[in-house]
Amino acid sequence: MNENIIYVFVALAIFIAYRKYTRYKVLQLVPALLEQDGKIVDVRTKDEFLTAHKDGSINIPLESLDKQMNKLDKTKPIIICCASGSRSGLARRSLMAKGFDNVYNAGAWRSLIKFQ
Repeated sequence: MNENIIYVFVALAIFIAYRKYTRYKVLQLVPALLEQDGKIVDVRTKDEFLTAHKDGSINIPLESLDKQMNKLDKTKPIIICCASGSRSGLARRSLMAKGFDNVYNAGAWRSLIKFQ
């Protein structure tokens, strides 16, 4: 096997492990963030949200986030979720670019179910 391919696989494994670790760290913070009046924002489509979602979360689809940012309080924690973590990552970067400092990517909304 080509030596470069091994490095690619090792780098990919490290990247995946890092993503899982950072999401795990965010999930540990969720109870404290919710106690600080944090808001869970699900950035999936309206249809995805209506099918199933975390109780207490609000739906602001990623494609309309720029138009609906005014619904969010910049002074309170914002926990972003979606189906897998990709859209929530984009949403987090978008909010931070607009001056939101306290934004957390929780990844998949299903991982938030254990936090009632």
